[in-house]
Amino acid sequence: MQKKVVLALLMAALLAGGAFAEGSSLSAGAGTLFDFSVNNGVKSGGDYLGVQTLTLGFFGFFDATYAEADISFAYGRLKGVANGKGASYTATESESFLDSRVMQLGITLLGKYPFEVGDFTLFPLLGFNYNMILSHTVAGRRDPEPGRWSQLGLLVGAGGDFDLTDNLYLRGEGLFHLRFPPTVWKDMAAYMGGSATLGMGPRMKLAVGYRF
Repeated sequence: MQKKVVLALLMAALLAGGAFAEGSSLSAGAGTLFDFSVNNGVKSGGDYLGVQTLTLGFFGFFDATYAEADISFAYGRLKGVANGKGASYTATESESFLDSRVMQLGITLLGKYPFEVGDFTLFPLLGFNYNMILSHTVAGRRDPEPGRWSQLGLLVGAGGDFDLTDNLYLRGEGLFHLRFPPTVWKDMAAYMGGSATLGMGPRMKLAVGYRF
């Protein structure tokens, strides 16, 4: 399933880039990202069990004026929450929600519409992201099925470019990230007789780009 999603996103990125590349300003660059998310979990009756996630990483991007595609590699921390407090529930050794770590590969495709304001170029953004979890570690033990935590999400926000030279620019983006439940939450919701929730939170990106 993960491979199918990744291939679909890569194909969409290539098609979008090809559609907008002709007659567009092409550029590429790299930078850092920060992502914080809450409400990732399960609700059952009046109870809630889930995690808060904090992710830091770096990414490389390709820009074709009206479309931006990036690939990121990031490190994340999952901190357990139950009914608004630190979680004390553990389903299995590989599902401890007290404190765990993940390494992830992200693929993002965003549509954008730029307009110039002096030395700045501003643009609204709308698209999607897929976080493929490569490893999930709990108390030094590796989860044998890290892919259960992989998530598809929607992104909406805005960004801006500030020209440093004719070709070099500084890019900043602020996005709202809405995450669909991964397999682990869907399975737990079925077990608990509840419903999986949508994760949400900000994603911030800062990068340096170069126009060809």
